[in-house]
Parts: sequence; C-alpha cells; structure tokens
Amino acid sequence: MDPLASINPYVSLKDGSQLGHVYEKLPAKSARFLRYKGTEQPSGSSESIIIFDFEIHDVATIKSQYSALSYTWGHPVLDNFKDDLSHTVICNGQRMPIGLNLHDALQHIYVESDIAPPLFWVDAVCINQSDLAERSAQVALMTSIYFNAANVVVWLGKDDEDAREAYSLLSEYTPALKQIALDPFSATADGGIRAGAINLYDDAELHERYSITARSMDSWTALVKFFSRRWFGRIWIVQEMVFNQSHLICCGPLRFDWRDLDLFVSLVFGAQWHGLSFRGLERETLRIAYVFTFHREIRLAGTEYLDNDPHLGRLSPEQQLYEVAQGYLISSATLEATDPRDRVYAVTAFVNSFAARVQIKPIWLRADYSLQTAEVMLRTAQLLLWKTRSLKMLSYVSDLSCRAESDLPSWMPHFHIPGAVAAVESLLDMHQGAKYHASSLSTTVPTLADVYLHMDSAGQELEALAFQLDTVERVIHFDDGLLPLLEVCLELPLEYANGQPPVEVLWRTLIAGRTDTSFPAPAETASEFATFVKSGLIGIALPALAAGDRELLTKLIVLLGDIAARCPHPAVPTPEAFSEILSAVMADLEGCLRMLTGLYATLTYRTMISPTHAGQKGKALVRTEKGYLGLAPYSTMSGDEVWLLKGANLFHVLRGAESGSAEASKVLLGEAYVHGFMEGEALRLDGMTYGPVTIK
Repeated sequence: MDPLASINPYVSLKDGSQLGHVYEKLPAKSARFLRYKGTEQPSGSSESIIIFDFEIHDVATIKSQYSALSYTWGHPVLDNFKDDLSHTVICNGQRMPIGLNLHDALQHIYVESDIAPPLFWVDAVCINQSDLAERSAQVALMTSIYFNAANVVVWLGKDDEDAREAYSLLSEYTPALKQIALDPFSATADGGIRAGAINLYDDAELHERYSITARSMDSWTALVKFFSRRWFGRIWIVQEMVFNQSHLICCGPLRFDWRDLDLFVSLVFGAQWHGLSFRGLERETLRIAYVFTFHREIRLAGTEYLDNDPHLGRLSPEQQLYEVAQGYLISSATLEATDPRDRVYAVTAFVNSFAARVQIKPIWLRADYSLQTAEVMLRTAQLLLWKTRSLKMLSYVSDLSCRAESDLPSWMPHFHIPGAVAAVESLLDMHQGAKYHASSLSTTVPTLADVYLHMDSAGQELEALAFQLDTVERVIHFDDGLLPLLEVCLELPLEYANGQPPVEVLWRTLIAGRTDTSFPAPAETASEFATFVKSGLIGIALPALAAGDRELLTKLIVLLGDIAARCPHPAVPTPEAFSEILSAVMADLEGCLRMLTGLYATLTYRTMISPTHAGQKGKALVRTEKGYLGLAPYSTMSGDEVWLLKGANLFHVLRGAESGSAEASKVLLGEAYVHGFMEGEALRLDGMTYGPVTIK
C-alpha cells in the first residue's frame, strides 16, 4: 500500500479490476505512450471524448518521435481544489477517469488547436499509479522520457483575465527589455546588468526612452497572479524544462516563451516590487523569483560556471557533488510536490548529471514509494551530513514556532514541507554570508565538521564537538520597535570585545556585519543607520504628538539623552538635535510624509536589515550574559545557549532540557550571528576547548 495514496487521486481509480487489463507489464527502460485515434461524441453531450491506444516503446529507440506533457494534476490556479475526476478519455477501448486540468489540456491540444501530437506521453495516464513498483521505475526513467521527446507541451491551464493582461504586458515589455540588456547606459561597471535592477513600473525616463506604456498596479498584480499559477511552482517541471529545450507553453490559446519569461523575471523582479503593495501577494513575488532562480542554478550547474566558484574549488570532487546536491534541496524548498518524497526523488537527475561532470559515482536514494516520507528525508539528511562534512544544513531549520510536529530530529530541515526550510532568511544566503568563518581562522582553510550520527538511537541524535560561547540574557524582537533596539546601547560595555563602541556594535549587528558588497561593513554605513534612526524616531514622535502621548515622547527624549551621556554617536541624535529635526518636520508635514515614504522605499539600511527579520519568523536581537550582541532565531529565550560547533561558519542556539530532567541532549533552535566573533575570534579566547554536545 502506498503510504500517501490518499494524495494521489489516480491511485484508487486505477486500483480496481476494471482497469487491470489495460496496463500491461512494462519491460525495463520502456514506457507507455498514447497514440491519438480521434474523438467520440456521446449523445446528449457537447463535449468530445478523446480516444487513444496505448503503445509500449523503449524510450531511447523512439527518440524525437513523441511529445511529452508538462502540467499540474490539481487545479491550475486554486490550491484547495477537490478534483472528482469526473472527466474521461478512452484508452484501449476502456473509459479512464482523468482530472479537470488534464481534461482541459487534452481538449485544447487535440480538439481546440492544431498541436495534436500523434504520440503523446502523459504521466497520470501512461503510468499505472496504483502499481508502486512501476511508479518507482517510471520516476527513475522520467529524465530520459523528457530528454528524448521531440518537444514538451506545457499546459498552464485555461486563460483568464489575469493571464490575458499578463500576456499583454509581457508582449510589450519583453522586446524593450532585450533592447535595454544591449544598451550600454543600463550596464554596470563590469558590463552586465544587476539582477532585479530594471524598474519598468514607474521609471518615466525608461518608458520614454524605449517607447513603452506605463501600466497600472492592476496590470502588475495580474502579472504576479499569472506567475503564481501552480505549474510554475511544481518541483517536477524543473527537469521537464531543463532536459528538453523545445517547449510550447500554452495558457488556453495564449503562447509564451520560457526564455522570455526567465529574462523578464531575472532583470525585473526586485526593483519595482520593492516598496510597492501587491495586495497580499508579497510572498508570491518572492517565491516567483526563487522558482526561476532555481531553474537557472540547475542550468548553470551543467556548464563551466561552477568551476569558478571559490568555495567549491576548495572541496574534493565528492564534497562538491554533495554540496551541490544539498544546495538543490535547499533552493527547491519553495517548490511544490504532490508527494513529499518527490522533493528528494525529483532532484535525482540533477545530482546524477553533476556527478558525471565531476566523475564521481553518486550515492543517492532511488525512487521507492514503499518508503515512508520521514525515512526518505532522514536518510537523505544523514547522507549529506556524512558526505559534505559540513554543518551548513543546520542553518536551514525553520524557527521553532513554525516547525510542524514531527518525529524528525531538531537538526534536520523539513525538506518535505513546502516553505518549511528557512532558505529565505538564512544568514548564509545573504550577500557576503559566505564570508563568515566562525570556527576557522581563514575562509581559505575551512575546518571540517566533527560529527557523529547516532543512527541507532530513537531520536537520530547528532553528536558534535562544540564550544559554548555564552548564554542568552535578553531578547528583543524587531516588531517591538526602534526604542528597545536603541536601549541595548545602554546595556553593552563601553568597549565591546573587539574594541567598538555600543552604537557601532548595534548598527553592525542589525545588518549581520555586512552590506551587499562588503564584509565587514564599511564605516560609512553608519550614515545609512543614522538616516534609519532619524526616520524611525520621526515615525514614533509624530503619532505620539497627534495622540498626546506624553509618556512615549518623554521615554524617547530620555533615551536619546541617556545615549548622548553614556555613549554618544553621530548616528543617534541628541535630544536637542532631535527637537530641531521635529520642529522642521512640524513646519512642513506634507513634505515630511513625502520624505518618509521615499526613505521607506529606498533606504539601503532598511533593505540590509530586512533579510534578518523577513521570512517565516526571521531573527531576533539578543544580548548574552557576557555582553555579546547578536542575531538569533525568533523563538530564542533567556537561558538558551549560544554554541560554536566545530566546522560551522556561524554560531547555533541550543536549548537544554527542562530543569530537573535527566535528558542531556539539546534542541537546535537555529543559526546565529554573534558580533565580533564571525572570523574565528572565539578560537583565541582563553580556555577555549571543544567538547561533545548532543543534539536531538
């Protein structure tokens, strides 16, 4: 019995004796194909039933003689759609139930258009979904099926108003984008265009230069909804598109080109989304960018691009293979799979492809749908830890408050649950994040992790050599506002562990020590922090004045006075300086509001902070008992411990057993940044020695 048969709508329908004779046993490396025979018009129905015969062919010997369908099993737009599979096709004389979206695809391809491939491969029909052994074998053959197809017909679903508006916008803007890409005025110093750097939304100069029409927010929202169609987010479509370069993308009668879509997303997403309200679709815009980025990563992995990666260059070919495989799992974390085990099985072809490049015979799980989901995920995580000798995986566990209840260990990301991998807010994935080397004195000579997996234990515990740096004493969340963040300056030593003053320690910590282009952040970044503080203080003072909240205003002025007296810094105004700022604001409220709006949309410091508190829960600011400042998982509490695991590039926050418990193992909350200790400084502390710690 398939443990997840309930989520595969075709299993129960094909499990009956009425379809048993339709599916003959498949020889090795062979697949069933649909031979189009025409249509049948049932009496009293306006809809034609399409007739096919099954043909079995060796996939390699029938190369370029068939087409393959790429689509989504459920509704093309709606997530919570219960498909009753009330539509049918006829195969080998037998009526076979199919879902709504597949029915719409076949009707369009064979009845409404001239596409009509004579020989067609469609997974839901050509694979006996109730036969676990056949499903596993056909999944293993999927790469060959798509690679050998003459072309891939992509069905996004029927067109609607949003799709038509998106088509109109893309048809006008894509040719202009191609011109912009060739225009020297838009290039960066190295001759390229920074991803997400072209603002087609409201850049009037750009519109005039390339004769394109400004579109309304409704048009851009329609585009986001189009890209949010479920097909784009399916994990299997990546190999369907990568291993066959001939695509026909259909949304009803509309036709799209994948290369044009990829160009648009890569050059545009980022700039005009920034600071604009997409009516609750902000997460969708982020997911769209991640989907297309993953496609590009897979394509680039098959080229010489990764040969220039300095990090991979320091690894052995085997370590490179499993580092890349781990990256595939993490990068595909936002994609959807009907069967969660496919989150591992769907990247098999990419792992094998990269293994061939580095001439390594890979160890990877074969598709086996008799295995439980937890077993597939745990085996994969153990394999990656063992082969990479890296603790990078631990940075991708989601916050404790977002973690689904599971028997899986706390150190393992939930790869099988879409959105449950903390890829968006990982410190490692921020600009310059790869430069952290907390447990090594150099990025060029990394320290390998020293871990032992207790695979025979009930909790699949991980034992590592580690050093406890300190214990958390105070936690401040970003949604608590600006004042609690500034109050920390009064709690830090006047001279931090690295000699920096409190305000500098704060502004550097809030951006995890880096900018988009530098680590450590250059000193001039303090001016960006000053603007951030000024706009934040105005944003607090104006509503307080309007509400007559004297208590809040007094608290603000006292705090500024205390900072000025104890640890003055140009980035934090004195009470007198802020009074002057406020007087100027009150004299021109409309101008002030315009200024604040502009600052919110363009302030570089705000965008540097955002990765540390975006995503599921993001990070919290923490102060330790010894006066260290850092960023830690949102769910961190006073008493949690900050550890440096040998071989880790960052710190990790662990939670011990409850008081009075004999339990020695700890729970991993997630990664952490500790200011002043991200370049191996902890290794020089007096008495620093590694000892064993067990994470359950």
